[in-house]
Amino acid sequence: MRTLFKKYRKWIIGGLIFTFFEWLFFAILIWYLSRDLPSLEMIEMYQPPLPTEVYDINGDLIYKFYTEHRIKIGYADIPKHVREVFINLEDRNFWKHWGIDLRGVIRALIKNLLAGRIVQGGSTITQQLARNMFLTFKKSIWRKLKEAILAVKIELAFSKEEILEHYLNQIYFGSGLYGIEAASRYIFGKSVRDLSLAEAAVLAGIPKSPLLYSPVYNYKNAILRQRAILKLLYKNHVITKEEYERSLKEPIVVKYFEIEKQSRNIAPYFIEEVRKYVIAKYGEDFLYRGGGKIYTTLDPRAQRIANEVCEKWLRSLERSYRFRYRIDNYNPRDSQPPKYIQVAFVAIDPHTGYIKAMVGGRNFRHSQFNRVTQAKRQPGSAFKIFVYTAAFESGYNPGDVLPDEPIMISDDGSGKPWYPKNWDGNFLGPMPLRRGLALSRNLVAVRLIQRIGAYKVVDMAKRMGIKEEIPPYLSIALGSPAVTPLEMAYAFATIANYGKRPKPIFILKIVDHEGNILEENKPEFVRVTDSVTAYLTLHCLKSVVDNGTGIWARTRFNFYHPAAGKTGTTDDYTDAWFIGFTPYILAAVWVGYDQPRRIFYEATGAVVALPIWAMFMKRYHENLPPKDFKMPYGITIRKICDETGLLATEYCPKVSYELFRAGKEPKEYCTKHKLHYFKTKLEEF
Repeated sequence: MRTLFKKYRKWIIGGLIFTFFEWLFFAILIWYLSRDLPSLEMIEMYQPPLPTEVYDINGDLIYKFYTEHRIKIGYADIPKHVREVFINLEDRNFWKHWGIDLRGVIRALIKNLLAGRIVQGGSTITQQLARNMFLTFKKSIWRKLKEAILAVKIELAFSKEEILEHYLNQIYFGSGLYGIEAASRYIFGKSVRDLSLAEAAVLAGIPKSPLLYSPVYNYKNAILRQRAILKLLYKNHVITKEEYERSLKEPIVVKYFEIEKQSRNIAPYFIEEVRKYVIAKYGEDFLYRGGGKIYTTLDPRAQRIANEVCEKWLRSLERSYRFRYRIDNYNPRDSQPPKYIQVAFVAIDPHTGYIKAMVGGRNFRHSQFNRVTQAKRQPGSAFKIFVYTAAFESGYNPGDVLPDEPIMISDDGSGKPWYPKNWDGNFLGPMPLRRGLALSRNLVAVRLIQRIGAYKVVDMAKRMGIKEEIPPYLSIALGSPAVTPLEMAYAFATIANYGKRPKPIFILKIVDHEGNILEENKPEFVRVTDSVTAYLTLHCLKSVVDNGTGIWARTRFNFYHPAAGKTGTTDDYTDAWFIGFTPYILAAVWVGYDQPRRIFYEATGAVVALPIWAMFMKRYHENLPPKDFKMPYGITIRKICDETGLLATEYCPKVSYELFRAGKEPKEYCTKHKLHYFKTKLEEF
């Protein structure tokens, strides 16, 4: 033996050295390739990208944010026949190998050599999982080596059941669908738990080439491949002859397009606000990969009504007034912002602050600019709500009388003279403040702000939710500051909520994929003014709808529920507004062009914006019982003379019943018309 060793010593030593360096080479190669591969701990912690789901106020799914559309499902929830289909098709020795199937590799290599091309892959399910989890799909020897290393690591990190679960949740089925549960729901309209053997065979055939074998795009090819898979299962004794023949006869019904149609985004501007908020607070990774759930305040019924009435009315305006730029003529390929007329609509529950519907523009694909939250436009006479609320808080009452007569102001606070006028150019003489607001008489509002001071109006606007800087000029009484529709909506909600400003809420709750609550929002309020002050303003706003500039809601659109609101029109007819509410809901409407220009002559808030509000309210209140606003304690009602503001007598020609804060009502009777009456009689005598 010793002689034999001496004889072949060089060869033996050389072989040992070669073997050593061979193993050293492979060790270095594995180390080199493993440098940028995930550690065992990272593999164990791996979670596939999951969509973040958005729900409406009823708890129904309305949208998903995702890079990979996936619905995770556990191993135990995947039927055995479904698992067996994939195992037998992709990796028959799955339960036996340790990540790499050497027999499979050799078998695939021989078949590929005989065919002169690649006809069969040698990757195990574990290798495919490694590739899907951490590697690219670019074919190269280096990727295959990394794939093999990762496969071994995955076998060390997970049990076979866990590997199969990860694999079935990871594979791609085309159309943005990842994982068998998402594919099953979106192709067959059912969970994988309910799949038949025939349907499972269809799904198993898709990953090889989703475009070629998906029943959505190529039904014939999908069925041919399904039959080949069923035959393979029968040949391998996985299924019986009866199961094989029954599956061949089973009809395959695809429901993909039906489900896609149902999942259409009805509130793109609202969803975009959700997207921006979540990214700013939790990051893009959470939104697109985190698998969380976002519960919102969106009311799908209110949103659908808003969508329909906004577009219906604006299309009728385009036809009636023959607008040069119309939505039907817009070509998104021009890369120009839309020039057609736009709308902003927001509906909120004033008693909770929940945003129930939002229309930020006529077409989200044409323009993502959200006019509800971003467009700052002059509100016109709708701004008078702040003047009147500040005046009522200062001691004025709806029954106090001011003259609707010409006025010249030498300095409105800006150092410049101001010559305000009414929108119709007429003057109606003395009238109660309630009627002045109902008819939107500018000169009454100007006299009122003169008396209480512009600073009080600015302060009230700020308290009611206006964030913009407002100069303390008298001209703000007619709506010169620029504000957003959302700000105006919540300002009016303060009045609808009897002096308490609600916090804007559009997200109720956000939870992560494990069900942990990350954020929860509940109604919050800030007391802005007392309930009596708020109700006095509310009462005046009711007159706007009942017998003022908003009367079209009653006479033309037949909306008869108790309601309050205010029109708004800018001097040059570039902005038209209506903001109004009932005890059930509040809605704010703005209509105009993105680049301010006249809509048409006399395009007032009553003519252009009110119809959208009225049509929405009428449909929203179907099947809701009429409910009036409750008058708080501390208010009295008196019959007054409209000219003097004193208690009316039988001689007063114009009288009305007006509200007063208790203790502030008039105590004396009007004497002006009594003396005039006797003087007239004496002259007649």
